[in-house]
Parts: sequence; C-alpha cells; structure tokens
Amino acid sequence: MHLQEVTFSEFEARAASMGVDLPIEQTAAWSALEETIPGRSQWGSFELVSDGGSTVAFIAFTDYLTHGYHYLRAHHAPVWVEQPTPEQEREGLLAIRAGIRRRDKKVLFARLAVDAELDITSPTLSMTPYDTTVIMDVTGTPDDILNRMKTRGRRDVRKALRESPATYADETDRATASFDEYYDVMVETAARDGFTPAPKSDYENTIRILGPEKCRVFAGRINGEVVTWTITTISGAHATRYYGASRANIPNRNFVTDGLIFFEACTLGEQGIVDYDMMGIGSEKYPGLMTLNTFKCKFAKDETHVAPDRDLPVARMAYAALQGVKGIRDARRERAAARAGKADPRTDILPVVLGGDLSVYAICREFHEAYGCRPVAMNAGVIAAITHSEIIDTVLTPNMQEASFEAAIRVLADADPARTVVLLANTDGLVDMITSMLPRLPKNVVSPTPSAEVVERVRDKVLFQRLCEQLGLPVPRTEVVSLAGTDAVAPTQIAFPVVAKAARSDEYMRMYEKGFKKVYKADGQAELDELWASLREAGFAGDFLVQELIPGDDTCMGALTFYVDSRGKVRVYGAAQALLEDHAPTMRGNSVAMLTRPMPELLPLAERLFSELGYRGFAEIDLKRDPRTGEWVFFELNPRVGRNSYYLVAGGVNPMRAMVDDLVDGKTGSTLVADEPALYTVVPRPLLMRYVVDPALRAEVEGLYKEGKVVDPQRYAPDMSPRRALDVQLTEANHFRKFRRYYPKPTQNSF
Repeated sequence: MHLQEVTFSEFEARAASMGVDLPIEQTAAWSALEETIPGRSQWGSFELVSDGGSTVAFIAFTDYLTHGYHYLRAHHAPVWVEQPTPEQEREGLLAIRAGIRRRDKKVLFARLAVDAELDITSPTLSMTPYDTTVIMDVTGTPDDILNRMKTRGRRDVRKALRESPATYADETDRATASFDEYYDVMVETAARDGFTPAPKSDYENTIRILGPEKCRVFAGRINGEVVTWTITTISGAHATRYYGASRANIPNRNFVTDGLIFFEACTLGEQGIVDYDMMGIGSEKYPGLMTLNTFKCKFAKDETHVAPDRDLPVARMAYAALQGVKGIRDARRERAAARAGKADPRTDILPVVLGGDLSVYAICREFHEAYGCRPVAMNAGVIAAITHSEIIDTVLTPNMQEASFEAAIRVLADADPARTVVLLANTDGLVDMITSMLPRLPKNVVSPTPSAEVVERVRDKVLFQRLCEQLGLPVPRTEVVSLAGTDAVAPTQIAFPVVAKAARSDEYMRMYEKGFKKVYKADGQAELDELWASLREAGFAGDFLVQELIPGDDTCMGALTFYVDSRGKVRVYGAAQALLEDHAPTMRGNSVAMLTRPMPELLPLAERLFSELGYRGFAEIDLKRDPRTGEWVFFELNPRVGRNSYYLVAGGVNPMRAMVDDLVDGKTGSTLVADEPALYTVVPRPLLMRYVVDPALRAEVEGLYKEGKVVDPQRYAPDMSPRRALDVQLTEANHFRKFRRYYPKPTQNSF
C-alpha cells in the first residue's frame, strides 16, 4: 500500500463515487475551519492505495504545532472502503508512516483512528479517546424514534414533553447573527462540569465556515432565555451532536435537554438525516468518559463500537523522548504527592469516599495530608477537581445504585484483605447506602457512619426538633405541615415572616428537578398556601416545617463539627461562624466562607444530644445566633462530616487522624478542639469582601488575609498542576455568576 495525495475536491468526489461516507472532520469545510485555530494548518488529503491500484481508504491530515513540535491529526480516519483485518490495518499504517516520513521530516507522530491493538501504535500522549458511542436512528415518525430508545429514554422524553416549560427551535440563523447568549450558557456549563470552553470565536467559526447545510444550532428557551443548546454537524445523511450546553437551576433541567435532543432527532429525520451520533461515551477500556453514559445511553437500545484514537510514532526516537518526559513528569508528581503527607505514607489503609463533589476532594486531601496515601473517590461521576487530581484515584460506577457501589467496594477490599478500607460519604443518599450495605461488606471495611437507626432519628427534622426540646436545647418555634391527602392545611400560628423547608431532605431531593427550592421564605399566609398547592400538584406528600424566621444575615449562621469515637467520646470538636452562604435555590444553607470560632459553651449541649442518641461517627450541626438574644438556635444534625470539614484543618485539627486512630489503630485520646483563628473560603477574596459589610468582621477577615491564615481546600500545592489551577479559576468564575444571579447584594435576612 502507499499514500497518494489528491486535492480535497478529488478526495470528496472519489469517496462519494465509491459510496464511502466521510465524517465531517474529513471534509474540505472542516479543514478550512481547523485553519482558523492558531497552530493548525491543512497538511493534505490522501487515498490509501493497494499494490493492485485500488483505493482502500481515505485520510486527511491537519498539522498541529504544540509545545514546539509538530504532529498530524486525522479525526475518525482512515475511512476504510471495507472494514480491514488487523493485518490489513497494520499494513495501511506502515504505508501511512512511510508517506509522512517522505513528505515532512518535522512530524513526530500521527494521531488517527486505529481499531486493532497493534505493536506499531501507542496510547495517546494526551487527550481522552473513546471506542464506543451512541447513535440514534432518526428515520420514521416521532413515535418510531421514541420506540428505538431505551425505556428510560422514552420515559424522560415524555416527561420533558409533558412537564418542561421549554420551547425548542432551530436557531441557526439567530446564532449566526450573534453567539453571545449561547456562549454565556457554555461558560456556565464549563465552570459547573469542570472543563475549559473553547474561545467564542471557535463556535462562531464552526457555524460560519461549515454553513447551514453542514451545521445547525438547536436551542431550548424558557421565558425567552436560552437554557440549553446544541451545535450539530451534518455530513451527507449523518449528523453528530458536536457541542452542547445547558443552564443549571432551571425547572426540570435534565428533562429540558432530553426534550431538545428529541426535537433535534425529529427535525433532522424530517430533513433526510438517517442517524444522529451522540459522540462518545465511556467503556471498560476507556472509563474516563463514564460520566456521560447515564445521560447518552438512554437514547438508543445499543451502543456502537468505533475505532479509538491512537498515536502512530513517525520519528520513533523523538516520540520515545516525549514518552520519557511524560513519564518523568508523572513520576515527579507522584513523588511530590507522596512527600505531601505529614507522616510516612501508610499503605495499610485505603480511604474510599463515596461521591464526586468538592467536599469529597476536601476529605481526600485531609487523608493525603495526614497519611500520604492516595484515597479513592467513587461515584458515577466526579467534578474536574477530582478528575484532574494527582493525589486521588477514581472509581466510576456505572450508575448510582447500591449494588454497583457494593460490588466496587468489594473489589477494593478483596484485593488486599490485610488492608483496612475506610469508607465515608458526605451526602444523605450515600450515607444511607453505607448504613445499608456495611453489614454485608468484608470485615476489613470500616466506616465512621452512624447506625441506620440513629441516622433515621436525626435525618427527620421533626424527630430532631422534638429530641432537642426534650433535652432543653434551643430550637426555633416550629409547626409540622403534612401534605399527604387533600385536606386543607390550617393557617400557621407563627408570626410572619416564616421559613418553610422539607422535614426530610432525602424525600424532597427529587423536587429539585421540578424547580422547587431548598428553603422558602413566606411573608404571608397566601404565599404558604400557594406553596402547599404547588407541592401537592407536583406529587409531594411528605411533611414540611414552618419555622419562625430568625433574623440576621449569613454571618449569623454557624456550624459545629464532631467526631464521636467508638466508645462514645467526642474526639474532635470544631465550630465556625459563616460569612457567606451559597444562595442557589438547591444549595441554600451551604457555607462558602467561614471563620473558626471557639464555642466551648456548645460542646456540653452537643454531648448531651450524642449521649441520648448513642451516637458514633462524624456529625455536623447547623445553627444560627439570634441577634435579639445572642442565643444559638439548633436547626439540624447531619450524620456526616459536612461539606466544609476542611475548616477543622484550618483550625488546627485534621479530623481523619482522630477517626483512623479510633477505628483502625484502636487508640484513645482527649478531645481535640479546632480553635486556631483562620478563614476558610472557597470563593475569591473580592467576591467575599463584597458581602462582609460589618466593619469589625471586615477588619478581622482582612487581618487573616494579611497574616496568611486563609485556606481553600481546592488550593493544595502538591496537587496544583496547570490543569487543576484552571479548574480552580473556572470554579471561582462560576461563583461570581451565581451570586450575581441569585444574591446580587447582601440583605439583612439573606433572602
């Protein structure tokens, strides 16, 4: 075989005459698009010709200049006329390599699609390839398209059509005129999901250069605002969902995008498109994209195998040097991570933290600082801070079912029975999962999670309220409203304004998808009546609490965090005053900045509560200081270490040390109090200072900044690669957008 260069017009005409469908990336239009990106240029289009003179494949290359060297990229190519055997694929790659060497001595390697595992290729030096995708058949009627989805896909699309307030349209012309409003949604999506969006000009150039015949923009709007959109590329009768973005905190957010995809499929089918590629999911071999599977896989009953990207070394010694540099860099990072521990790395413990959010990263950091070990974050999906971490290993489960987590934990525990697996979680659902499966797990698995019976008593805010009243702990005046049945709800006897929230967060979680908030403030009975009616109409039949509104802004909020050891003794105690809380509708009550505070007077009250409950494990109590009396009022107890546990480290105590001392090493000890003055924050300084208006607090915060007594769990020196630093910047940028949208300026009661 040999490479034979042809013009792009000859390349496309020849493929069409042979019935070969070229992917959009193997067309002249795409080549023109690539050339708008700095460092990229068209290298050439070729036919791969057999010794007998027949064309066996088509391939077009773009030259990529990066880090001072050149490599070639052929997206989704070679495009074979007939599926090759591994031997034929190897022969073709050798011919491609020889042709590149003859034509351009600068090229170090080519990145192209190779199906077989061949000794002449290597895993990609960078980027995440995939070998599986989801392709929707979009022919026939809308019912035909629906019926070819999995049951879950049909259910979610029908739910979107029935409940979503969004309207959908082909907005190609509108996006071509101005891409600003669409790009705002992409920036929000990137900050939320942990990736870097391309410059706006890349999306604008995609639409402009490909043109409406090869590129369409579909969008969903609510009240005229873009909340979800897709850029779809078209090549012949085939379409690909190339880019997509969506807003958070909108009614039925997930289903809004389901509705958009169904609209796209129906519209494309009407225009003669036969299939719609969802463009890549995770697989056993390439698990890095597993977070996409839950959403994408429901739109077709089967997944489709594709050839993954691999590197074909051309200048083999130079490529080996690149591999060596990468290996040295990886090893250096591993050594730095190992040195970061304050003790020699412990290999006899394996921390496994269920979940994938920032609190999980913070807990993993606590373990790494304490013991130099590499914790495991286990979940169906994780944030970018964990994905790009160099101190955390990730295990992605195929779904959020208990059986999937249990199977994965068993694998880790059985791999080394002499090693203790320390199992934690930091959300209600995953805490429940641990209490359920812990009795069935291998004996080398331990967990600082309270028993199921204790969790049930503290989880229900009604039961917790009654227990506090019984023990003489201060609580806000509260009424319980049952929304079961159809009987009218009696007017509240508590003076307005009041606060309303669900009695059980685990029962209420599903309501977030329907646009309901975590906490409501009502200034009159009509507002409460409207809330009860809307909750019942949406199918909620649980209990709600109506409580007096304790005056005061975010700075009146507080948190207490504890570790109660296996003997019932409080081994860790920390207290903090909130400076600023998250104000997104589903995140109310989560502090984003706190000051450590000594509150010794509250420890005996908590110990009384733990004794009555027979409590063991981590606990976090939310409370608020009533500015009228100066008294701290107890709100709820969370049976976990809490979202902001790293403030304890800022205060001088690593809670994981006390827990491992107890559960793994069997050591006893005195109560460690995290009372060193410090500022804990996950938001940037300019944003925080916008909301700290009290002169005394401002002076205190500024003083801590000057003294360097400020911690952010995201900013960990042994884990601050350039990619992680970018993750932090994107997260901080997202905080600016969230506060501008949900809490643009401070108020006296934080509403």
